[in-house]
Amino acid sequence: MTRIYVDDADQAIVVCPKCGFAKQIDAKKYKSTSKNLKAKCKCGEVFKFNIEFRKYYRKNVRLPGEYRVQESGESGEIIIEDLSLGGIQFETLKPHRMSTNTIVALKFKLDNSGRTEIQRSAKVMWIKEHNVGAEFIGPKLSERDLAFYLRP
Repeated sequence: MTRIYVDDADQAIVVCPKCGFAKQIDAKKYKSTSKNLKAKCKCGEVFKFNIEFRKYYRKNVRLPGEYRVQESGESGEIIIEDLSLGGIQFETLKPHRMSTNTIVALKFKLDNSGRTEIQRSAKVMWIKEHNVGAEFIGPKLSERDLAFYLRP
């Protein structure tokens, strides 16, 4: 199923996989409904697509790294499970004392040919036992390397 990303103005471009005809749609009306949709092109092709309201593409990964809580100094090892330009989801290997809104410093290496090291600060948005979802904050020094790595 094709994934269509919505821009900041809630607009999306749907492209027919058969003939390439492209049509811009207003995606606002799909925010509260199922994101899996079906379309029929003027060429007769019927196809399914998924509307993604995320601001950034998210990539499933399995990368080792480490965290350090800014306020308390608590630190530990993590496994990064998914990654985007806007945030990260990771699993701590040991119990932690993080809570929502905690600021953490993250450090990990990408699995690309250059083994690029990424160091970013993030704000914890949600926690489910050892799993943590966080939004990147602060300077975006490594954003170019991360954007190249995350290309779909």
